[in-house]
Amino acid sequence: MKYRARNSSPARRAHYDADSYRRWVAREIGPRQVGGIYRGGYSGAVYEVVAIDPGPRAEWPTWRITVRTLGATRTTWHCVGWDHSRDQVVAEPGEDALRHWAEHVLAGPALTASPTAGALLEQRHLLDEVAHPGTVAALHQLARTARLPQSA
Repeated sequence: MKYRARNSSPARRAHYDADSYRRWVAREIGPRQVGGIYRGGYSGAVYEVVAIDPGPRAEWPTWRITVRTLGATRTTWHCVGWDHSRDQVVAEPGEDALRHWAEHVLAGPALTASPTAGALLEQRHLLDEVAHPGTVAALHQLARTARLPQSA
């Protein structure tokens, strides 16, 4: 009886179809959020989610995620569903993701020209502050309490 009532009108049928689509896309996207950093289980690549388009779209793919591999400047998109057994969350959006990204960039060489994989030499001190906030706070505290020798 419930099944007949649910599908009795085209509007009601469209509502249940849309609800079913939203649940399916939510399962495919998984825990990924814009600004988060994740590791793909198949390739092992670490990427940042730049945008999520849940759709529905008229053309294929009906939903997609725009990502940027850490250390790269180019963005790409894919519609690969989240695999709970292989994919992994590296850092949730926010300070944790920013810290992880900064550590990754600092691991690359210092650049003197336009950055492609690392940070410009002038930018590295800011990234150090992001990647190591506790150390920077301690150094700031030491700088405030340090006694400088009086010059004659």
